[in-house]
Amino acid sequence: MSMLWLVTESHTATWRVIFNALMLLEHLIKNGLERCVDDARKHSHQLCSLNNFNYYEGMANQGIGVREKSKQIVELLADNEWIHEEQEWLRHYKKNLVDGV
Repeated sequence: MSMLWLVTESHTATWRVIFNALMLLEHLIKNGLERCVDDARKHSHQLCSLNNFNYYEGMANQGIGVREKSKQIVELLADNEWIHEEQEWLRHYKKNLVDGV
């Protein structure tokens, strides 16, 4: 988790690296332990700061994916019930996948 936070606060990382770190964080929140959720909540200020993320490649601003993903994660962290629904849905999905249903 500490490497994930280092990447998200890095100003030299490309938008793809930060976006992939956010995808990993979302996966850990939905599939991981409660400690991952708690750690993400402790670093919510860092996630909120990504709402203003800009990364230009030529004339195109590639930072929109990072901004959107960080907003989604902050919204997810704000709603405990939503997190538990997502976790339950994933457990059910995995169980059915294993059972071949």
